[in-house]
Amino acid sequence: ILEGALKSKLLLQECHFTWSLREEDDFVLCDLLNRLEEQIQLECKEARVTRAYNSLGFVQYLYGNQQEALANLQKSVELAKEHYKDSDEVLIVTYGDLAWLHYHINEFSKCEEYLRELERICRKFSGGFTYTVEVLREKGWTFLKFSNKYSHAAKECFRQALEMNPENSDLNAGYAIALYRTTKDTPDSSDSPTIKQLERAIELNPDDAVLLLLLALRMLNNRDDKTFEPALKKVIVALRMSPENPHVIRYTAKFFRQLGNMDIAINLLEDALQATPNSAFIHHQLAMCYKKKKIYLEKKHRMHGKAKFNVKESDEIQQYLDQCIYHLDRAISLKPSFVNAVADLALHHGQLGSFKADRLFEEAFKLAYNEKKHLQAVHFLCGQYQLYYKRSEPLAFQHFMQGLRLQPKSELGKLCEDKLKTMMQHRIKWLKSPDDGMVCGIQGFIHEVKSEKLKAEEFYERALKNALNFGEIFTEIRIWLMSFSETEKSVLSLIFDGGSYEVESGRIKTFKGSMNKKIVHLVDIDICNVKSILRWEKLTPGPHAVLLAFTLHDDKFTDQTKEILENLEFLGEKFWNHVVVVCCSSNAVVAQRSILEWLLEKCGHRCYICGSAPETTERRELSDKIQMMIRSNNSMHLVLPDISDGESQSPSGILRRLDLKDYLFTPEVIIQEGQRKYRLQCSHAGWFHCEFTQIGFNMEGEGEVLYRTILQDNDCPVPTNYSQAGPVYDIKCVQGELSQLRLPHCETSIEDACHFMSVIHNSNKIVDILKPQNITSTHVTVSIKGTSKFFISKKENWFTGHWTKMLSQVMLFYLQPAHRLHVFLQPRSVDPREVEKSNKDYTLIQTVCECMLKYECVYSMSCDPVAEHGLSETPKIQPVDTKLHCTKKWKHYYPTFDIKLPDGVMDVGLHLKKENPKEGKVEVVWSRDITLTGKILYCLCEWNTKLIQRVRNVNVILDHLGDINANEQVNKIRAMATSLEKNEGHL
Repeated sequence: ILEGALKSKLLLQECHFTWSLREEDDFVLCDLLNRLEEQIQLECKEARVTRAYNSLGFVQYLYGNQQEALANLQKSVELAKEHYKDSDEVLIVTYGDLAWLHYHINEFSKCEEYLRELERICRKFSGGFTYTVEVLREKGWTFLKFSNKYSHAAKECFRQALEMNPENSDLNAGYAIALYRTTKDTPDSSDSPTIKQLERAIELNPDDAVLLLLLALRMLNNRDDKTFEPALKKVIVALRMSPENPHVIRYTAKFFRQLGNMDIAINLLEDALQATPNSAFIHHQLAMCYKKKKIYLEKKHRMHGKAKFNVKESDEIQQYLDQCIYHLDRAISLKPSFVNAVADLALHHGQLGSFKADRLFEEAFKLAYNEKKHLQAVHFLCGQYQLYYKRSEPLAFQHFMQGLRLQPKSELGKLCEDKLKTMMQHRIKWLKSPDDGMVCGIQGFIHEVKSEKLKAEEFYERALKNALNFGEIFTEIRIWLMSFSETEKSVLSLIFDGGSYEVESGRIKTFKGSMNKKIVHLVDIDICNVKSILRWEKLTPGPHAVLLAFTLHDDKFTDQTKEILENLEFLGEKFWNHVVVVCCSSNAVVAQRSILEWLLEKCGHRCYICGSAPETTERRELSDKIQMMIRSNNSMHLVLPDISDGESQSPSGILRRLDLKDYLFTPEVIIQEGQRKYRLQCSHAGWFHCEFTQIGFNMEGEGEVLYRTILQDNDCPVPTNYSQAGPVYDIKCVQGELSQLRLPHCETSIEDACHFMSVIHNSNKIVDILKPQNITSTHVTVSIKGTSKFFISKKENWFTGHWTKMLSQVMLFYLQPAHRLHVFLQPRSVDPREVEKSNKDYTLIQTVCECMLKYECVYSMSCDPVAEHGLSETPKIQPVDTKLHCTKKWKHYYPTFDIKLPDGVMDVGLHLKKENPKEGKVEVVWSRDITLTGKILYCLCEWNTKLIQRVRNVNVILDHLGDINANEQVNKIRAMATSLEKNEGHL
């Protein structure tokens, strides 16, 4: 109990242990250790060195050196007291680290001592530690030091700190560096916020040479004579200011390398290497300088009319090649996960004809897949290797195509496209045929990945006419597996040779293996949610085969099944040409056989029934059937349609199309202890989804669950470095066993959500962070061991561009007595009924309310009468505009906009607008015309039974109001009217 209580308190502390610093994913420990030791040497006489000792203590803990970790943290305390005298605020992070460290070495009494010290300091700050300048300062610098992945989070820390202390030189410097890392100015960036912030930071830190160099580097982007000379002067000033600082030397070298002056850059980097010999970054920069010199000389020595250059003619080229390989080797030895360095080293070994090249490229691809970055760069370099050194045009085509597919609009994507076009031109010139099948196929592919479907199909048709077998350019087979339940996914073991495959990481489940010795990528697609998946997952090019997997049971082939399958035809008229139906049982009798017959007719009777023969036989027969179909399509894949971002599905619409084994239920609403709660009562096991709250409950058998939504709960703490990302759900399992929950989320990027999203469980003041088992486009699934309060949270150091967007809704409430509209901008997961409870005069106006909102953007609302009302008075809206902020805890009882309507105005047009300062315009993100018939409903709600008894057409009136007003109120009035009718019948 003590250990659990301590951990719950520790989770609320601001320190390295709670900032989600993930060694295995985000940084290399040995590289970080070297950089921290260098920082301590550079800053040993400055007060800010305390930060480096703190970080070093945490890194030593990760290494398993607990005593060294303790010594470094105690050194940080000693230096903080020396430099900052009586300022307790600078000790918050260090004391938090010390409390955690003592907890991990089972010294609980020491842990409690530091927690008591933190409680003493905390009493000085009404807002808690999260909002102190010193905590935000240390958090920001820590994020900058540990990983580039945390740069967005660092920027947000410094931004918040500057709101409290805008003149602080150190905070302005940190904010400038964070902006430099997270933004890219183009040559026409005339009003760059990064340049402005760097200038502001230099004004407050005139002796900071690094800031001068960052400004000079950013000014180079303009590429004109006016900015070149001032930028060069800043570099010279910086060098005179700190000639021995390795960071200054490194950035100066980068400046000259970008100018193309490799000799100066190499000399500077060699000097920097003397001061910091264990810098993987400097070794890599040196390698890139020697690579550029090598390429320049190769162009001079390249023989005319030949792709291969004569290396022997130049000892100088060999010398640069050797230097390049040496420094790349050193960079990799210091930082083994340096993906770009590994791929570059592979390319240079390829130039030497070394057997190491293939092994190194294999390693580079593995690192790129594991780290989910730099994969495009590896494909580009491997394409060059295959083209120039292996003389394999087909493999070169494949790697450049893969690189282009990943990010067509990026700089590397454009380089891959340029290589493909150059290769195609050479092929046309060699074959003297512009209609060569291979060329047409690759042109079609380029158009397809750029979402130019019509042009893609045109070139693919030309390729087919010229006898191209698409297997020549698409050597890997892509398969989609579509099914309704986990049972049907057992077909996976029948697709891959030997039943073995790898599970690949990503936003949706993907599997890699071989089928008849051909590489297969299989994607597990939710059959009920294909459109939504295609909207957020790049699956271009499309599949060669689509497997529709079913279990032959009565509940599978229903009218609902047919409707779902018919909806798949949006994938194109050729969709059914790529379909094979796989039935997972042969012992059942299908009741609605007509639907199965319809399905088989649609796919040309390509069907395979498994479950009656040995697995090896079934594997061979199914793979033969799939490959026979692929050959009949000439190895051509399905060209996918462009799915507009404007199309969306409401949460309730998605819930209505759940797995056929899931149950959508309308909960019983009860009042208990003055609180409105919902009740689930089930008679069997399975998933049950609430139509009101969108929560899913996985019951292990018969049972009962009581639950409610809390929009604001001050007794439910949010752990440090997490922000609340959904309502609090108070859940009690009264009877039976509840094993899993599905909570609705509002994220737009599922890939990011997999990294930063968790579920917080709070029970009896014990806080637990639950890792999601699965994240879909709408829900987070977690396993639970007990019930109480749950809410979705997000890690703050994953604050990225995607992170700031959310799937949202515009809630409208009419206050009839005051003739006002209250507008709430809310995440999609908020139940309007809960907001409605906050004001007894609220009447919910039900209308299409979904939209996409973004944090830190300014929004305004306009309200215009639809018809002329002849009055001079206009609607009054307060506030004029508002900025959406991501807060640590939710506070959702206050309307975003309050609209006072003129008397007599009942039909209005509402428009939600977002400011776009970069383009100097306002964008309408949501618009709707509404009719305020709430006055009629309000009166109906107030009528007594005698009055309703006199109104014989109550249901007719309600039929016209049902689309506009709250369903619960309408149902309440109908129930009253129905009850009276029954009583009259008995009489």
